[in-house]
Amino acid sequence: MNLRYENKLWKQGYDNIAGLDEAGRGSWAGPVVAGVVVLPRKFKIKGIKDSKQLSALKREKLFLQIIKNSLAWAAGVVPHTVVDEEGILQANKQAFLKAIDKINVDPDYLIFDGIKFFEPEHEHEFVIKGDDKIMSVAAASIVAKVVRDNLLNHYHKFYPEYNFHKHKGYGTQGHRDALDSHGLSEIHRVTYKPIEEILNKEI
Repeated sequence: MNLRYENKLWKQGYDNIAGLDEAGRGSWAGPVVAGVVVLPRKFKIKGIKDSKQLSALKREKLFLQIIKNSLAWAAGVVPHTVVDEEGILQANKQAFLKAIDKINVDPDYLIFDGIKFFEPEHEHEFVIKGDDKIMSVAAASIVAKVVRDNLLNHYHKFYPEYNFHKHKGYGTQGHRDALDSHGLSEIHRVTYKPIEEILNKEI
């Protein structure tokens, strides 16, 4: 992956181009996390790609390189309670806006991964599979994934019976088995269908 997409925008006069992606939309538990990264024009770190295509160890190594060499980066974290109360799209939007608000440069162009679902104030575009095509978006996907994974590793200390450090809240068989044995934790999203099914069994 290279900076071809960013180079096109730099030539159009944009300076601080921010790539954005999220992690945790489909998870049964825990927060939604959005990552934002603004890369310099001479960014040369190799191996950056969609975080889902990388091992956990490789993501961690690239994360450290990204935060050290980017112009700016941030993560926006929105808890599971917002997912339950306002829906996943609203939670996702809030996570993006939190991330943008936290970076220490003012972006003049935003590139989001995925289908457009809200109208940001900055100039922007949404690119389907942007994390597989655009360096800054791929970097943001790594930031979002690593920050969220670390949060779930932390939750594992409080809820060890669910093994959040392994499945990160997603719907594996091991996670379902833990739910059958132990019921819900305080960080499960009660509006998600598999969780609703368990709640209905308990009524």
